[in-house]
Amino acid sequence: MAKRAKPVKGVTLFVSYSHENTVWFKRLAPVLSFRSQPAIPEIPRAWHDNELKAGDRWDKEIRDALDKMDIFVCLLSYEFLASRYIMEVELPRALARARKGEVQILPIILFPMNLAREHPVLHSYNPLPAFGQCWSKYEENGGHYQNAHKPIRDGIWEAISKIET
Repeated sequence: MAKRAKPVKGVTLFVSYSHENTVWFKRLAPVLSFRSQPAIPEIPRAWHDNELKAGDRWDKEIRDALDKMDIFVCLLSYEFLASRYIMEVELPRALARARKGEVQILPIILFPMNLAREHPVLHSYNPLPAFGQCWSKYEENGGHYQNAHKPIRDGIWEAISKIET
């Protein structure tokens, strides 16, 4: 089991995903819920575009969240890589901040893909749920997508523990 460090006050995860993969985002939501653990004094917060309300200036809100995030969680798929907004706004900002050591990048690979060919920069980050495995693979042979929740959650805790105050 991964060692859990006390979360740093105000840790914010930014979740980036293609709306084509909304079902996978919904499957991830329970993994991002830290409220159920009363022993955690400082609860990490996950930001995603579902927090946008009617009348919000969505582009400004997303850009502000990108500037405030500590961890960039991206649900990788071909739809993710085909998203113009992700490729032109979200991912470049995350990578620029990661190069400066300001954020951790956590790719979660949803489906089999050759990430080394498709996006060599993202390929350099160790993915979740495990190296060489995609989340959908957990459903094969009678498995269930929730079987990947533990390795994904452990990976998120490892990223949180790397953040310094």
